[in-house]
Amino acid sequence: MRYLLFLFAIAFFSCEAPAPPESREDKMAKSLCGCTTQLLALNQQAASVPDSLAFRNIAQEFEKALACATNLGIKPTDSISLKLSLKTHCPALAEHTVFLSELLGQ
Repeated sequence: MRYLLFLFAIAFFSCEAPAPPESREDKMAKSLCGCTTQLLALNQQAASVPDSLAFRNIAQEFEKALACATNLGIKPTDSISLKLSLKTHCPALAEHTVFLSELLGQ
């Protein structure tokens, strides 16, 4: 009986409250960050060694990121809350306001 009570007490105190569900904006921010990872890396490389090939690669990667962002279904009304979520989940993209505004169609 003591063992049963002991096991019950351990089970009761070891259970944590479930994490709150992730918001739509947070999910979109993480997905958009994934869409732009390669683009931001190419942009950073081109900043140190600018050449025409780097800019062509950036243009190609931007088109891929734009298509990916379009597939996410981001609405213009989502942009303000999405930008706030990006500051938390993808600060590298949040800093590139030019890329971000073009990806969001603003």
